[in-house]
Amino acid sequence: MHPRHWLVPALLVAAASLVLGGVTSFGQTVLPTALSSFANSAGGWTILTFGLVWLARVRLPVAAVLGAVSFVLLVEGYRIVSGWRGYYYAEPFQDTFTVIGLLAGPLVGLSAALVRSGPTRWKPLAASPVAAVLLGEGVYGLTVVAASTSPVYWILQIVLGAALLIAVVVAARPRVLLSALGVLAALGGAGAFVWFYLWVGQLGAGG
Repeated sequence: MHPRHWLVPALLVAAASLVLGGVTSFGQTVLPTALSSFANSAGGWTILTFGLVWLARVRLPVAAVLGAVSFVLLVEGYRIVSGWRGYYYAEPFQDTFTVIGLLAGPLVGLSAALVRSGPTRWKPLAASPVAAVLLGEGVYGLTVVAASTSPVYWILQIVLGAALLIAVVVAARPRVLLSALGVLAALGGAGAFVWFYLWVGQLGAGG
């Protein structure tokens, strides 16, 4: 693949990620209470990373790299703007979400590329990682942090995750087995997400 076919989209994804990450810092104070959790959620940055890589229309290896780049730069944009506003967030490239972005970002990038232009029959499996984050964090929000956050955003995340799954399953008909595997992978991933967040919360409480 010639560099001119991916370099401009890659630069646009990187720039947009920095800007959108910075915007989310303002979002915590500008968004209505019902939606303010978007500015401080893994699901929010997953949606943005997925959308930016999806719009970039790049091939799989580049999409995987851009998934990590986008997620990390979203975090950095948030950190930089928060610092400008007088709120310390983290040292450069050392936040927990930076590590998560480096690990999960490539998977989100691949998911975006495959959902956009991969084989139709495999799209339920391709979409399952993103759906898992949206469903899992939505359930976590409605149960674990329900007392301190509005349920509206978490419900919207669950609806969006379910809608993504339904859309790719409908498109994949009549591939019943692959559709079922995609749904099971999303549900299993959602359960793993909730467990992971609970575990991280226990580590924080213990520290």
